[in-house]
Amino acid sequence: MKYLVMGAGALGSIFGGLLAERGHDVTFVGLDDHLKAMQDKGLRITGIWGDHTIEPVTACYGTAGLSGTFDAVLLSVKSYLSATVVRQILPFIHPHTLVYSIQNGLGNWEAIANAVGWDRTVGARIIFGAEIVEPGTAKVTVYADKVLLGSPSGDVPPERIQGFCDDLNDAGIPTEITANIAAALWGKVLYNSALNPLGAILNVPYGRLRDVPEVLAVMRRIIEEIFAVAEAKNIALDYGGADDYYRFLIEKQLPPTAKHRASMLQDMELGRRTEIDALNGAISRYGRELGVPTPANDVVTAIIKGLESKA
Repeated sequence: MKYLVMGAGALGSIFGGLLAERGHDVTFVGLDDHLKAMQDKGLRITGIWGDHTIEPVTACYGTAGLSGTFDAVLLSVKSYLSATVVRQILPFIHPHTLVYSIQNGLGNWEAIANAVGWDRTVGARIIFGAEIVEPGTAKVTVYADKVLLGSPSGDVPPERIQGFCDDLNDAGIPTEITANIAAALWGKVLYNSALNPLGAILNVPYGRLRDVPEVLAVMRRIIEEIFAVAEAKNIALDYGGADDYYRFLIEKQLPPTAKHRASMLQDMELGRRTEIDALNGAISRYGRELGVPTPANDVVTAIIKGLESKA
């Protein structure tokens, strides 16, 4: 397959780079110094999955250099850019192209489907961490679980997704297909919403959040509110309830990602807009629409927006 990575940031670089290393036809699109460094000297991947050097790479600064069509598009831009970027790829897809959202947060699938239809929209749950350590180098920092792929609407049969799943496994990215990608994504929203803003606000790695009982109490309240909103939206989560997930987070998910620095913190350090509106902000928005109180999510959203403004 011909792959197009829209958004050559940390995750896009890991996915596209490891696929390219295995000989797949991969084109990266970006708009920053990291993309320019990839054009000049190739892509280096470091971290817990080993050292990899991929050169040369096909990398375009923006879509102006693209030509032809692609079989799979990996959408790896910030959630607030999804609708705009999907419209930009329309000239470069064919009737059977699948668009994969390898993104955090809520609302990305709808942005894709509005442009290309649910029959070409595939969701992913990614729960490994990555960061750009310098232009041209992406680092895999933590790994918690396999990548999950699935059709949010059920309109994309698993056999159409299987090729991408096989390619990722061959590239060293553990992946499987799920019949309930919505529950998987909301599980990631639970993880991100509980940890990401608090790590950013306090400027600490995830593991340090366990050290203060009052912080844990806020984390627990965020989780309880997300469960209440999910129930109101008829989203069946893969946990027995908020208490069940809280224990799972503290005992199973947090330890292997204890050293990870929140992506929101990284964004703010670079003076960039965060994805708070696709995480806790989305929970607050759904809560208002559904009449479900979400005070903890409201407050952390407000604080992150204040820190964004300061940055």
